[in-house]
Amino acid sequence: MFGISRKATIIAATGIFGSALLGGAALAAFSPADYQTSLIAGVLSPDGGAPNAGAPAADRADKVKAMLDALVAKGVITQAQEDAILAGLKDLKGDRTHEEFLRRVLANLFEQSATYLGMTPADLRAALPGTSLGAVADKTAGKTKTGLVASLTTFVNGAIDKAQADGKVTKDQADKAKAAAPGQIAKFVDHVYVQKEPRTVTPKAPRVVAPRVQAFIGDAVSAARDYLGLSTADIASSLRSGKSLGDLANSTTGKSRDGLVGAVTTSTNAKIDKAQQDGKLTADQATQLKTTVGAAVAQLVDRKGPVKASSR
Repeated sequence: MFGISRKATIIAATGIFGSALLGGAALAAFSPADYQTSLIAGVLSPDGGAPNAGAPAADRADKVKAMLDALVAKGVITQAQEDAILAGLKDLKGDRTHEEFLRRVLANLFEQSATYLGMTPADLRAALPGTSLGAVADKTAGKTKTGLVASLTTFVNGAIDKAQADGKVTKDQADKAKAAAPGQIAKFVDHVYVQKEPRTVTPKAPRVVAPRVQAFIGDAVSAARDYLGLSTADIASSLRSGKSLGDLANSTTGKSRDGLVGAVTTSTNAKIDKAQQDGKLTADQATQLKTTVGAAVAQLVDRKGPVKASSR
């Protein structure tokens, strides 16, 4: 069985937690914060990849140990090799304090960009959909993309130098962070933010209540009274006896059921025309109503039984 060096142990441990390089990432939506998270991952991960942000650290460690135990049981690796890999993982965990510092530094890149451009973060966010920070810089008076990159690089390097001076990171950690930062800053500056399509809300059409022809026919007894020349009491008495208005018209000298239908139809159509002239009906509504007047009047005239009458 071959031996595993200290460097190989770190590489193996890193491979377990590492993912695709940041250069292969593509954001689907406009979100400076999301992009900064990816950028930070690329700078801080020991192999330049993004750390796995899935299960809690304890769960991941347990799963890794279980996997390594299985490999030892199968004779793929020795117990010493497993111990070396676990030790490497522990070393990586010990760097989290330094990583957290760098994470905070890089999380300020967007605000630093706004400061360089002389804009508020809100105004910069509003200007980004469909373009990049570099393009915005080139369109801003007295600013350039090159100047923005230089400003961000100076900011990051200054923060790293201070962290090293304060003992928060080692010289090796500082050198690695400085070496990785320019490439990640360039990706951050060149990233084109996707412009979301505005959400369109189609207003609901107002509910339109179609006018009913009965509203224009009005009081049938009053119409019959005008046509037949009879009193309301006589008409009511005939209706109570089981006759219809049509029957009453046919039994009245010089009158007829068809004549009554015609008289009420003419009166109803006149009311519809007046409503159209007053703007209460459209031309289409008036036309549609008139097609139903004849049948509605005939039904009313032929109906037997009590009909509500109005008094004069």
